[in-house]
Amino acid sequence: MIGVLAAILTTVSAIGFSNLLLRRWTADFDLCARLGLTGLTGLGAFGTLLYFLGWISIPVAFVAVAVCAVIGLALGLRDLRWWGKVELKTQGTFIFVIGLGFLFALIGVLAPSTVKDWDSLAYHLAVPKMWLQAGKVEVIPFIHQSNFPFAIDSLYLIGLQVAGQAGAKAFSWLIGILGVITIFGIARQRYGATAAWWSGLSFSTIPIVLWQTGTGYIDVGHGLFSGLGLLLACKWIESNDRRDLVIAAVLLGFGLGTKYTGMQTLGVTGILVIAGVMLTKRSTKPIWISLALALAIGAPWYVKNVVTKDNPVFPFFYGKLGGKEWDERRAEIYTHEQNTFGVGRTVPATGSVEPLRLGHSVLGLAYQPGRYVNPQQDVGNGDPLGSIGLAFVAGLTLLLIRGRHRPMERYALIGVLVSLGIWFVLTQQSRYIVTLAVPVAVMIGQLWTHENYRRFAAGAIAIQSAVGLYLAYALPGAFSDQIQVVMGKVTPDEYQSRNIAFYVPAKSINQLGPSAKVALYDELFGYLLDVPYWWGNPGHSTRIPYDSMLNGEDFVREMRKMGFTHAYLNLRAQDPALSAKLTASLQGQPLDEVTHNQLMANWQVKFLPLIVDAVATGHMRVSEWYGNPQAPKGVLMEFEK
Repeated sequence: MIGVLAAILTTVSAIGFSNLLLRRWTADFDLCARLGLTGLTGLGAFGTLLYFLGWISIPVAFVAVAVCAVIGLALGLRDLRWWGKVELKTQGTFIFVIGLGFLFALIGVLAPSTVKDWDSLAYHLAVPKMWLQAGKVEVIPFIHQSNFPFAIDSLYLIGLQVAGQAGAKAFSWLIGILGVITIFGIARQRYGATAAWWSGLSFSTIPIVLWQTGTGYIDVGHGLFSGLGLLLACKWIESNDRRDLVIAAVLLGFGLGTKYTGMQTLGVTGILVIAGVMLTKRSTKPIWISLALALAIGAPWYVKNVVTKDNPVFPFFYGKLGGKEWDERRAEIYTHEQNTFGVGRTVPATGSVEPLRLGHSVLGLAYQPGRYVNPQQDVGNGDPLGSIGLAFVAGLTLLLIRGRHRPMERYALIGVLVSLGIWFVLTQQSRYIVTLAVPVAVMIGQLWTHENYRRFAAGAIAIQSAVGLYLAYALPGAFSDQIQVVMGKVTPDEYQSRNIAFYVPAKSINQLGPSAKVALYDELFGYLLDVPYWWGNPGHSTRIPYDSMLNGEDFVREMRKMGFTHAYLNLRAQDPALSAKLTASLQGQPLDEVTHNQLMANWQVKFLPLIVDAVATGHMRVSEWYGNPQAPKGVLMEFEK
């Protein structure tokens, strides 16, 4: 629990620090909204500061944030006299259900992550861990995701340093809590207390929110920054109160600093507010000032990419913008994967879409969640907890049917619909539209002014809550499994050995010591390693010159030049028939010529025959097999000097 306590202390300090800067601009907000907004923006500021000062050194970044934290505690919290005035009329059922969801997520925080939290282990936790090991923030050539905006991920530097992955994931949990408090506060100020409880419940029980607030994923945090920014900008169109626009700009700036999709939200929001001002014949000057503020907060991430990668949104749009250590072949792989999500595409390789399938695509978010989240999204085998939930689909539908909205709701709904269309065309991943669930969750509160709409909305939220909590409890790898290790009934070693195929090999590889450097093939969970490693597959980087390698000797020579001492091959990632052939070849039986030539001709898997040839010619040797010797799960090999 020390990691959770450290994250809580950091968050309280962030609230005080943000209040010191923004108290003038948040003074008119509902007290709960004010608490949540200062917490979210304060954490965004701390994460941004950690990252950019981390390029100097991690200790320097820690000292700077510690100074800001002390200032926040000493001065910022002193001014929060309103903290004791936060009123929450007891609504037992709502508190119980919302609290139960966050309890499930807390158990996810405390339990070790498994392959269910794929991106957490692959890069959200792995990249900050590598920076801690290096003592500074730096480009990681083989993990292109390390070039993404990292305002939330950088907070994990604190958590990992203090208490490992539980300390890091605790920030996701706290961000989720702050988000629900903010949604509740904005809805209460606009629609009343009863409606606010339903708004908070509708967001907190979204399946993907229930899941991700207990992981290292950052989509909930990004969704809150961008979604609240969109909503408050639309509120400004109605209120003409520049405080709304300033807070919106700050939030949208941190949206830019957490995901590239923040640019999409900023663009849509900009068009909306310009249109709103033109229709009301007001000055556009506040818009440009606020845009400058948002860019001042978010643009440094993109400038950094221009400097380090020649592409502000690396590796996206390579065909238009280019980028270092990338090429068309790798870009095509990435684009193809992005196009396999959802149900609105007929030709994933080209991204061809059928506009008439938009309805199917949107409804599929509720009833076909497996097509909108990894793994095996192309056949619908993704995790059901990746669903965006029934309340979003039903709430959006009811809001559109209801009509007769005030300006904030009217413009926000337009923004949601436009963004949904962009999502449909680009990549249909459910986590990418958590942003849209935020304003919809707030606006659901408006339905409580009409009995018929209220009845349908309450039913949808109740169903979502029941289904979401059941999934978060009962699915493999969810609460019912995680609680076993948290309560000590299963040891962390047993739990991870059972749920992560690479865990046992990783423990063995860690015994090699810091002088080793391992190339991982078809294995992404290097977070489990304490020794230096690279993702070796050609699709991750152009650094390893596979194109010039003709045989095993070439392969070993080039890998040794780059300092590699070992290679690990995940045999479970291969087709069973091919895995059997590779296993036999690494045990002394020659690989048949047809298979060898086919693999050599495919640049994505060329490393397989090169490895086989290197072992056969004595330039590599097998160090250890993992799993059943007849059908092993993986193999560790050593490069001969």
